[in-house]
Amino acid sequence: MPGEDRLTALLNQTVVTGIDFIQVVDPAEQTRLRVFFLVEPDTLESPLIETADLPATVPPETVKIVSISGGERLAQVPIISATYQQITLNEQPRTVLEIETAEPGDFSIYRLTIRSAADPSQRETGIDRFFNGVEFSFKQGCPSLLDCKPPDPDCPPEELIDFPVDYLARDFVSFRNALLDFAAQRYPGWAETIEADTGVMLAEIMAALGDELAYIQDRYGREAYLETATQMRSLRHHARLIDYPIDEGLSASTWLDLTVRETAGGVFVDAGSLVWAPAQGKAPIPFELGSGLLAEAETRAAAAAQGEEFISEQFWVHAAWNDLSVHIPDESESCLPVGTTELFLQGHVPTDDQLPIPPTDETERLQFWQGRPMVLQTTPADPSVPRRRHLVRIVEVEQTTDPLCLDEGGQPLEITRIRWDDAEVLPFELCLRELRMRGNIVWATAGKTEREWFVIRPEALPEEVILPNEVARAIERQGPLNDLECQRSVTYRYSLQQTETQGLGWLGHGGNLRPEIELQVVDAVSLDPLALEDFWHWRSTLLDSTRFQDHFTLEEGTWRRVIGFRRTGETIPHTDYASGAGFTLRFGDGEFGKIPDEQTVFQVRYRTGPGSQANLPADTITNLSDPLTNSPSGLSGVIEAVTNPFAITNGRDPETAESIKQLAPEAFRALTFRAVRPEDYAEIAERLPWVQRAGARFRWTGSWLSTFVTADPLNAFELSAERRTELTNVMDCVRQVGREVFVRNPRYVNLDLEICFCVQPSAYPGQVQARVREALLGRSGIRPEKGFFHPDNFTFGTPLKRSALEATIQAVPGVLGVEQMRIRARGITDWRPFDELIFAVGTDQIIRLRNDPRFPEQGSLRLRPRQEQQPALKEVTP
Repeated sequence: MPGEDRLTALLNQTVVTGIDFIQVVDPAEQTRLRVFFLVEPDTLESPLIETADLPATVPPETVKIVSISGGERLAQVPIISATYQQITLNEQPRTVLEIETAEPGDFSIYRLTIRSAADPSQRETGIDRFFNGVEFSFKQGCPSLLDCKPPDPDCPPEELIDFPVDYLARDFVSFRNALLDFAAQRYPGWAETIEADTGVMLAEIMAALGDELAYIQDRYGREAYLETATQMRSLRHHARLIDYPIDEGLSASTWLDLTVRETAGGVFVDAGSLVWAPAQGKAPIPFELGSGLLAEAETRAAAAAQGEEFISEQFWVHAAWNDLSVHIPDESESCLPVGTTELFLQGHVPTDDQLPIPPTDETERLQFWQGRPMVLQTTPADPSVPRRRHLVRIVEVEQTTDPLCLDEGGQPLEITRIRWDDAEVLPFELCLRELRMRGNIVWATAGKTEREWFVIRPEALPEEVILPNEVARAIERQGPLNDLECQRSVTYRYSLQQTETQGLGWLGHGGNLRPEIELQVVDAVSLDPLALEDFWHWRSTLLDSTRFQDHFTLEEGTWRRVIGFRRTGETIPHTDYASGAGFTLRFGDGEFGKIPDEQTVFQVRYRTGPGSQANLPADTITNLSDPLTNSPSGLSGVIEAVTNPFAITNGRDPETAESIKQLAPEAFRALTFRAVRPEDYAEIAERLPWVQRAGARFRWTGSWLSTFVTADPLNAFELSAERRTELTNVMDCVRQVGREVFVRNPRYVNLDLEICFCVQPSAYPGQVQARVREALLGRSGIRPEKGFFHPDNFTFGTPLKRSALEATIQAVPGVLGVEQMRIRARGITDWRPFDELIFAVGTDQIIRLRNDPRFPEQGSLRLRPRQEQQPALKEVTP
């Protein structure tokens, strides 16, 4: 297949350009030429001239016009000037090189070539060598008559005198002095240097502009480096370049215990209802019921996906559940032991009249409490006894009677058995006589939801539409330049007003944090939401967003009015970046993210974030009205009291600038995401939370090197299928191209151990044997303990030390001493005395002694206690 010609190839790339044709601008004058290019010179990858710099002058030596025949009158045409300009040709913008010649050429054919500005003897590197010159005629537009008038002589430029200038001037005073000193030397006749003089006024205006520009230049210079940057938006950009994730902080959350008024009975309390924690010397800290705006958005999306109506989150509370009495089945055992997962309540709860909707049967009534959080609470009369609280989630409810306990009418006492999840077993003992159960427990998060409105270009709205006063105007700024349309897009911003002083709340788990913010299109007059699908979605960066996606992002800093100008009876405010605190909402630029339509009115809801200030001790969230304004919340009519049963410790402040500067430069060196050496594979495998230690080695498999990775799992003797798959996927992400990675089980050395020990005469051999077994193998249950042969105590290459084993056995109460030990490594050695100091294994082997009858091949333990008889007391005769 024949290749494309050079002209076609040149037109389909942006590395170099070439000369298209020459236009004589004025056929009568013939001294102005325009050079048109095949590819616009300001759109090249390395542009000959920047679009923003147009028009721009280049040295005349870069252009050479020579007659190809030697010329009839003029062999080489002298060049006066060469300027890159942008003109419009056929309604299309074109960038041309306009050349001013000293005189027109004669009737011969001339060739125009462009040379390098740095070295006129060399060609321009941005122009293709085969299209670097073109032939043309100066007489292309002339009639047959020739104007022989010689060109006007050029006057020499006025000689410039270089007066000394203070180049260290950087502020208003130094700039003013430098300008006045220059004026005094350049214009000796100017003697009026008083402040009222026009010249002094102009000098001071230029000095003020110079001072401002110098400050901007210094600020830009500082923000360009991680070490000197002070603004969080700059630090975030620097950190993103090296993939360092900045910690956004975390909004505190806790459980609240509500006391419902007796007259209220059962009521729904809405998510978002406010309560406060008073703070001495500081503003009170607000908390809102519910899981936050993110949970509300997820519920709304799930309802929309199923075609159901969205209902805001509500919590059902009842006065009868404020303080539930505990039934004591046996007065002689009034203690709820450690590890308990159930207890009995007095009476039958819940009853039909305590539910929001009457149940159809008993099963539906009992299921209402399933999953409900409750708090076990003791309030001892003795102040020296600590108060105990424990949160549980109900998983089973059974209503029954106690035939041994009779009520006032002589009938068996009605009781309710409740059971909670096994993961919430009682960690301490509770006295049943002092125990009460609190049943109105709801979740709450720190912060207060704010609501604001703003509009995109309100002047585009029809005249009959009058916006409410609370609707602000979005900030407009120029976006990036569109090369195809040769114009800049518009970028819209809106600053969240309360975040400058109160911060922004973030919720999530681990590194998956999201801001508590919600953006929705609303009606321009009523400010009511239009539709569920009119929500815009937050993204941490818009680089992955397309021009059609309704995405926005957040950037640090606050934009607000910084100055105002009075014009014709009105004030024109100028809005600019004013503070590094707070957050600003930013839309896309049409390439990365969608530009919102004009006339669009948005409602933004966001929750403030007090951070670590919301880490409070128990029983501090007690106010149902704002302590500053005394404005009550929506709970004051039905809720009598509120408190937080537990201390709050999960609030976290955003990462500081100093922390970013210290950690970001080292983070990408310490945490790599590629594996080259065996040590790299092992280190990356050990990042998994369940890997105690890992090893890797290269092996030649006949055609290429393969990598074999082995991991020692925590709390386990072997890799499960899920963990093996997870490790394989991680290794596949970091391996080198062309090098396979295989995950292998560790090489276990399964030991059979027989221990003969002597029991003290005063101890029972059976009890001592059980203690020794527990010391070596550990104990499971409510209070698990790790034994000597726990899998976490042995990893790759860890030997079995006889001294440590004997010390463990000797420390057991009732053991007199270890007499003999015999050992066998299954598949390696037969039974033999364990006389050496250590039993060594290879660097890729792990000792295993499981002593599980279901897996006898994974090691066993035999204990042989021996007890000597006490000598009989001899009778002593006087």
